[in-house]
Amino acid sequence: MAVIGKIRQRSWILVGFIAIALLIFIIEAALERNSLFGGGDNKNSVGKIDGSTVSAREYSTGISNYEEGLKMINPTIQINDQVQAQVQQEVWNTIASNRLLGNSYKSLGLDITEGEMGELMWGTQPHPLAQRFLMKVREVSPDIINQETGQLNQGKVREFISNIDKIDKQNKTNFREMLGHIEQLIKDDQVKQKYASLISQSFYMPTFMAKEIVNANKTARVSFVSVPYTSLPDDKYKVSDAEITEYLKANKAKYEQEASRVVDIVSFEVVPSAEDTAQALQKISKMREEYLAALPKDSAFIARNSQQGADAAYYSKEEVLQSRRSPDTLFSLPVGALTNVYKEGSFYIFTKIIDRKTAPDSVRAAHILLSEGNHTDDEKKAANALADSLIKVIQSGAKNFGQVAVESSMDKGSKDKGGDLGYFTRGQMVKEFNDKVFFSGVAPGQIVKVETPYGLHVILLIDARNPKLVTKFADFAVELTPSNETEKIAYEKAADFQQKNQTPAEFDKAAKTENLAKNIVLTQNMTDVPQVGAARKLVQWAFQQDKPGIISDFDNDTRYMVVKLDKVIQKGLPKAEDVREEISELVRNEKKGKDLVDQLNKAETSTTDLATIASRVKDATVTDTALIRFASANVQGVGNEPKLVGTAFGLPAGKTSKAIAGDRAAFIVQPKSVEENTPEAAGDINQYKQQMQRMYVSRLNFQSIFESIMKKADVIDTRYKFY
Repeated sequence: MAVIGKIRQRSWILVGFIAIALLIFIIEAALERNSLFGGGDNKNSVGKIDGSTVSAREYSTGISNYEEGLKMINPTIQINDQVQAQVQQEVWNTIASNRLLGNSYKSLGLDITEGEMGELMWGTQPHPLAQRFLMKVREVSPDIINQETGQLNQGKVREFISNIDKIDKQNKTNFREMLGHIEQLIKDDQVKQKYASLISQSFYMPTFMAKEIVNANKTARVSFVSVPYTSLPDDKYKVSDAEITEYLKANKAKYEQEASRVVDIVSFEVVPSAEDTAQALQKISKMREEYLAALPKDSAFIARNSQQGADAAYYSKEEVLQSRRSPDTLFSLPVGALTNVYKEGSFYIFTKIIDRKTAPDSVRAAHILLSEGNHTDDEKKAANALADSLIKVIQSGAKNFGQVAVESSMDKGSKDKGGDLGYFTRGQMVKEFNDKVFFSGVAPGQIVKVETPYGLHVILLIDARNPKLVTKFADFAVELTPSNETEKIAYEKAADFQQKNQTPAEFDKAAKTENLAKNIVLTQNMTDVPQVGAARKLVQWAFQQDKPGIISDFDNDTRYMVVKLDKVIQKGLPKAEDVREEISELVRNEKKGKDLVDQLNKAETSTTDLATIASRVKDATVTDTALIRFASANVQGVGNEPKLVGTAFGLPAGKTSKAIAGDRAAFIVQPKSVEENTPEAAGDINQYKQQMQRMYVSRLNFQSIFESIMKKADVIDTRYKFY
């Protein structure tokens, strides 16, 4: 658990995944520009999609372009293992989307016109990606969005587009390149939305299906004869591997599997020892003693040694909670208090409460910039003198703040709006400006001065919203980490285990007394392995093996591992030997079912009386007038038997069925009565049809459609060879 001083360092996690969610198709345009689609060396391919090879070069270029796009939109994002895994999957999906649907888009004439793009980019309701872009633009052109209405200022939009190269040069930004990416992303996204819309409009619900849904809860009273399969001895019904294979083929949809590997992992965790803990406590205790010795002049010590440094900030309770840290201590202790040493995640910490006050969540302010950057002392005095004179003019009523801003401010972005910066939250402005309007006690209507690295500002606070109690504090932390000696001990244990146990039998015997994770199932593109954490190299190794029984070693940040490959499961139907126990019972029951059906049908000759039929078959019983529901396959007394339920609702009341083979028994069914819900129970059936259509259509989106297409497509994924 991170200390509060690291909140800002780690805020990229949330922003990064928002960016990824929005940038599903960021690399398409770049890939097309590089003319990589359709080419590639088969020897270095990462897979095939409908027979078309995906080269390693194409895939790696896509990943690089995607990551560059992410960094362009969010410069602070860190590409860790989890983000990288998601990037790789999105790139793969994009390539697959182009291969499988590109021709469909063209044949359907799906495209985005210039007018549509203009509306999506600069209209009254911009696309979410356009909104993100506009927030970036606002940093250098605050008046591009009207602060009163929240709408785009179309005049400022045209001005921005005309001067985009100049703005990039002045601010060292890359808006021109970013705009090209964003427009391509929006186009790609909208084409896919149009495609999904066409698919959804093709959905139709027949009247008979609507009636069946209305009647899903109809009930029936049914009597039946049942003979359980357990009444016949298993040893009379032998099952061969050939029969198991035939059963699997006949039930392909149910038993087909993705490629996977099963491993057993013995872990030697690298955890801090008692000595490591003692050393960490000694360090933090010494630091606390040094802090106490520095009192009362502790500001230099805080700046030099605390997690926040010289830039300690104020935090509300909500902001502290966002870091998964309890705010109780931080907000209950008085200002000036120093905590004892306590543990927070992997850190030992003590905290100094520096200040506490009430501050707004957001403010609206206007400013007049009177100088740019740092100047000489004489220039600063002149700027301050000018500021004082302008403040007197405003306070005298001779001119209002807006008039003076238009005449005197050097901030071209806000001067034409009377210096109005609109509403902004804590932390959005440069520190000196931020502290003055949020924490100095200035009230709405007051005018103050502040010097920042950008120059001298005269500020009018217009409004302050949602005041909350905030606390400024400094954390002093020592992280509890394993020492080199501790890590060496764990490594030596792992190496010794591997050296002494080089065969599967030796591994299995020795692993029983170790920290063993058994039967861990790995999928091709897995990054985090259950029970051990990040271990992509382990996954790659497992999928590069063709036979089980191989043993190897791996490590990550928290452990050394010795791994035995237990099973190699290929894509497709499982081998008979792997599912023999499970499928043998099903095949055996099929055989028993045929014999019992024959016996029941013979017993039914010349009679429909269930008691008479049951008396002619060994172990047969009669169940009289059981209540069953059309929407449920469960039958009281016999369990899940969908064929029994289906047969009962498929016969008129009073009729007797032929014998059927169920899941656990053979049956003869005799419905007594059926209670149906009339279509009128749901009102007008046509209205109900429309309602159901809307419900099903609402569940259709491009992602769900694309996933269905991918399942039906001939996709060979061998990315594990390289990634």
